[in-house]
Amino acid sequence: MEAPIDLNRFILTMTETAYLQVKAACDGLTDEQFFSQPTTDSNHIAWLVWHMSRARDVITSNIIGEDQVWVSNGWADRFGMDIGDVGIGDSPEKVTAFKVDRSLVMGYLDDAHEATARRLSTISAERFDQLVIYALGDERPVWRALVGMAGDSAQHTGQISYLRGTFTGIGWRSRAGWN
Repeated sequence: MEAPIDLNRFILTMTETAYLQVKAACDGLTDEQFFSQPTTDSNHIAWLVWHMSRARDVITSNIIGEDQVWVSNGWADRFGMDIGDVGIGDSPEKVTAFKVDRSLVMGYLDDAHEATARRLSTISAERFDQLVIYALGDERPVWRALVGMAGDSAQHTGQISYLRGTFTGIGWRSRAGWN
């Protein structure tokens, strides 16, 4: 029998599941599919993966009080982007122009996920009511920041999965082992 679920394990499991679903959805895509926008004012998978990773990195680093891996591990330099870029409010033109090597996007996804999981595992229950700066610059309790991160992750994981299905058919989830 498993131990009773605690909030940290719940959040970690949600985060890990979304990460694995995104990895599965991106596996086997062509570059054309990875950067394809259904319309000129919508996001492509590469941008969604990057943005979701940035949000997780920013939110959890603010909660723990450590540097974002975007900065400390040199990802901003490798992407040729500003350290403050998160993707919130990006114009359609900026999304369209986001054409970087897919291994860079997937490498940052992996690094940001590892840091996010490590950070989440260290948050004590006593910290959930403490105020932190959220990704949008506003102050909110840790628990609300984590709710926002979970909602953002769920939305973008769904968008990525939907786009994958439009490119390769609805059976991709079964083929990837996600039933």
